[in-house]
Amino acid sequence: MSSASPMQREGRVPPHYLPAEKAVLCCCLDSREALTNVASELVPDHFYHPGHRLIYMAMLELFAARKPVDIITVSESLNQSGEIEAVGGLTYISELSNMLIVRSSVREYVSIIKQKYTLRKLIATMDEIVKFSYDGEQEANGILDVAIKRLSDMRESPLGGGFERLHEILKRSFQEIKEIAEGKKERHAVRTGFAKLDQVTGGFRPGTLLIVAARPAMGKSALVINMAVNASVLYGANVAFFSLEMSKEEICNRILSSKSSISAFKLQNAVIHKDEFIQIEDALNILKPAPLFIDDRSGVSTVEMMAKCRQLKNEHGLDLVVIDYLQLMSATSSRNQGNRQQEISEISRSLKIMAKELNVPIIALSQLSRGAEQRDEHRPVLSDLRDSGAIEQDADMVMFIYRKLYYNNDPVKPEIEDAEIILAKNRQGPTKTVHLKWWAKRTLFFEDSDPGEPVAPDMGPQLSKIMPEAFSQNMPGEIYVPDSLTDNQDAMDDLYNPGEEIPFDFDPASVPPTPDF
Repeated sequence: MSSASPMQREGRVPPHYLPAEKAVLCCCLDSREALTNVASELVPDHFYHPGHRLIYMAMLELFAARKPVDIITVSESLNQSGEIEAVGGLTYISELSNMLIVRSSVREYVSIIKQKYTLRKLIATMDEIVKFSYDGEQEANGILDVAIKRLSDMRESPLGGGFERLHEILKRSFQEIKEIAEGKKERHAVRTGFAKLDQVTGGFRPGTLLIVAARPAMGKSALVINMAVNASVLYGANVAFFSLEMSKEEICNRILSSKSSISAFKLQNAVIHKDEFIQIEDALNILKPAPLFIDDRSGVSTVEMMAKCRQLKNEHGLDLVVIDYLQLMSATSSRNQGNRQQEISEISRSLKIMAKELNVPIIALSQLSRGAEQRDEHRPVLSDLRDSGAIEQDADMVMFIYRKLYYNNDPVKPEIEDAEIILAKNRQGPTKTVHLKWWAKRTLFFEDSDPGEPVAPDMGPQLSKIMPEAFSQNMPGEIYVPDSLTDNQDAMDDLYNPGEEIPFDFDPASVPPTPDF
């Protein structure tokens, strides 16, 4: 059976553009600087013409050996390898060198070659997927995973980029810091709406993987739902929420409960009084503009998540991804099936890569082992992370939730409890504990100005007082201050200032002069 692709068997020629290939080879023969730039962008397989691939390989070998690259040296190299006739001899190489082209347009020629190569690779990938489909030896979902991964790899692994001089990175970084300090630019970080937590973390930075872990019923799902809603409602962040455990309706009930004074149990069972519908309507008006997107399919793999997030980013934009929870995800590779520790390690690494490729923070929930419950001190530590040490290794930040009354067997518990958010790992900041309040009836975490005194149940946290008209007045990154709060100076003092830096002592006089880049 012929090994040619279906396109070739049908007499169709794969996409290519020989003039661009010749122009690039001409530039490389003419200028070592051009060859240096081209070598960082192209590999021999980018060339469609077999002779061009051989010529380019000879150039790269000479370049690596720090030898001159010209008509004579390239011809001699090909002659020694017995390939000179296959490329058309010295005459063809001379013709390449004498072409009339615009040397300064070499990057455009390279771009054309890469475009044609991508199209050929796409055709080959589709041929392979068609073959898998006809063979029928794999499940349909498995073939879909392969297709999504191959296409994602093609899109997200460009050859360009790589090394960049420290000077250029410092110059760009300093300029960004300066613009943020002067208020000309917004800091690239997603805020959670919890001022104390945001002060410690500096917000969730793009490309980071954050793990939120706790024992069952500690409130980890509630916490990330609160974070997602706050980021979306308060700051206009586009949030993708993958719920592998709860349905969309359950999540919506929790969100409604957190924004009204009605318990999640009453909403779930539709035990609602007539006057409570007004509260629900107010909550709906607050939540309606929020760019929060929920996917509740079970057993989703990182490949499927990447494809979905990419689509969402292209259509609406994407600032934050939340996954509830990591242990319910499916590993993409089949070679680790049966070894749960290796599966979790693969998922953890894939999520970190996904965060960098999408350039957004990813919050993933994780279970804890029973180790904390078997100790006298129940506060969790990093070694309590379940299934794999890779989670601890891959994460940029690890947060644990601890409620002391969780371990209290007293059947009567206060309506509002103290909760601790323990930052056990923080690559870009301190590790410390942030104190919040937990309102179980409303599945709500919130902050109080005085950690020792809970908010009265009939008052509710300030977030529930935000009016829907705020969304037409404020830009993302600004906190809306209701008119009803402007007369309360204490409340105003407690609001988080989006432009406020992380709580480190800072003296403007100590700022060094702007370096001369």
